[in-house]
Amino acid sequence: MVATAFRILMIGKSAPTTHVTLARLAECGWGSYAAQNVRDGQELLKTFQVDVVLATEALPDGRGYDLADCVARQLGTLLVGVALSENALWLPVIHRGHRVLGTRAIGSRMLEAELISELTSRALVRGASAVTTPPLMPTQAGPQPAGRRRRASSAA
Repeated sequence: MVATAFRILMIGKSAPTTHVTLARLAECGWGSYAAQNVRDGQELLKTFQVDVVLATEALPDGRGYDLADCVARQLGTLLVGVALSENALWLPVIHRGHRVLGTRAIGSRMLEAELISELTSRALVRGASAVTTPPLMPTQAGPQPAGRRRRASSAA
């Protein structure tokens, strides 16, 4: 059994893919808090030290970008999810306390890998002795099973 450390704060309504990602990370010991709006998110940030804040762009009382100063003060990372037709595009706004908006974007399929990388590096900085990583996502290529390999056809 893995002990859960709350290192992620999700603000706003998460998309189903984000919810699955957070559940997979929780199985590996990286838990998350949830808030519905900017005000509640800011209150949680005053109370808890988190590594990553995921916020939807449009919130009932503001925008995900409004959390930038709070996250920067904690030297955390803020990713703002911009809703697309079926998924979200995650924009890094603050990375370890530094403003980085506009440097890149993360597709929803890459969110889990990005979070694992960030959480692992932050854990190593804190001096964690063992860092777990979640199993491969079904969409990622894993090792190929042995046997039944196709032979290259020989040209005659």
